[in-house]
Amino acid sequence: MQMKVVLKYITPNTESFIGEMAAICYNGLIDKSANIRRAAKCADDGHLSTLRFANAVFGIYNISRVCSHQLVRSKHLDFLQRSQRYCKEELDIEDFTIPNVANSYQKDCIIIHNEACNNLYNSLLKDGWKKEDARFVLPEATHTDMNVTGNLQAWMDFIKLRTHKAAQWEIREVATQINNILARECPHLFKEM
Repeated sequence: MQMKVVLKYITPNTESFIGEMAAICYNGLIDKSANIRRAAKCADDGHLSTLRFANAVFGIYNISRVCSHQLVRSKHLDFLQRSQRYCKEELDIEDFTIPNVANSYQKDCIIIHNEACNNLYNSLLKDGWKKEDARFVLPEATHTDMNVTGNLQAWMDFIKLRTHKAAQWEIREVATQINNILARECPHLFKEM
């Protein structure tokens, strides 16, 4: 299964609302076009605290646990994640993220490893283990789903850090997709990559 990022919620009239909130700092007029210009100017000038007045929630699906561990390091975002304690993992080969491996032998070894871990997990469950204990044998490549919320300043910071060329490829793809969704929603604040 392919990774997917979905916008679940964003503050209505985001840019106008940010500009309206920022108007108090500048004794400015409150009309939609002035508000949007003000929001853009605040972002351009680095007055990013104004972005904290708008929020966005994303559903992020079919990412590896490796990727989710990187996401939760973003301390200004908040997370709800599929629980391996409460949810039984029903895994097929498509339910694991496999890096782009040029060496077919190595790729086959990774697939065999994931399948062996999955088989052991199911065997432990069959033997009466609790899901919360059996999950210890699942590989970091196992897919997970998350709902992530944050204000736009937090999202801007996350995007800046995680779209950098030094970022790991999977988290970079998540950050790029989030950025591009926000660029469509808030074109005066975010630019498509």
